[in-house]
Amino acid sequence: MAAAPMSPARKRIAMLVVAVGSVLLVQKVVALSGDDTPEPELTRPTRERAPADAPRAPASASMARVQLDRLSQRAAPPASAARAAEHGGLFEIVGWAPPAPKTAPLPPPPKPTAPQFPYPYMGGLSEDGVRTAFFMKGERVLPVKAGDVVDAAYRIDEMNDQQMTLTYLPLNETMTVALEGGR
Repeated sequence: MAAAPMSPARKRIAMLVVAVGSVLLVQKVVALSGDDTPEPELTRPTRERAPADAPRAPASASMARVQLDRLSQRAAPPASAARAAEHGGLFEIVGWAPPAPKTAPLPPPPKPTAPQFPYPYMGGLSEDGVRTAFFMKGERVLPVKAGDVVDAAYRIDEMNDQQMTLTYLPLNETMTVALEGGR
């Protein structure tokens, strides 16, 4: 039975496995062949003993306090003292990046405004003192009178032959639309 040809991804994986295996084999051969340098001998450090007739420090508490006082009075090396004063502390966090520039706070966003009335004016009709304006909403004609609410967003407050005053309900903002130049 013939073996199916290997995909390029499988070929890459197989080559990677062979390469890693070769490196491990060479490393093992080098490790087993040995090294001609002799290993250093381990020895224990020897302690030097003080002579028996050497004076011993008294074990009193006052003497220990004096020794600690001398230790605290000892001056630190000038370089490390300057570095400690400059950086504040040994374990303080040091940042290598320069500090971020201070920016002024952004001005508040502008107050939202009502969009323009979205429907083009087609014409108007006055009947018994009631003005009706006709607007195009897509392919439909939209008749509008004073007091009507259009698309739950615009309330028509008043209307005459030249203009219409309406309120954009979400912002409670009043605007005026000219009613001239209809088709």
